Amino acid sequence: MELITLALAALATARLTRLATRDVVFSRVRDRLIVALPARLDPVAYLITCDWCVSVYAGSAVAGAWYAWGDTRTFTAVAGALAFSHITGWLATREER
Repeated sequence: MELITLALAALATARLTRLATRDVVFSRVRDRLIVALPARLDPVAYLITCDWCVSVYAGSAVAGAWYAWGDTRTFTAVAGALAFSHITGWLATREER
């Protein structure tokens, strides 16, 4: 894996993690999962909202995609789109309103 592909994959992992744990787009799904879990499964709710935990799942998905597609245009385009989205979101939070 080239260094640039590794950087794109890492940022894509960060973006997928944020989508799953914090973004409004998936809040309904996330909230329904948490409400549907029995009280004894509170640790599972933590595992689907914790950035560190979800980054393992997202990283595994990105690594699996890289393994399946390698350094192809498809993988680079998808990872790049997610990476650029993450960078843009991060920069937008630092702008003055």
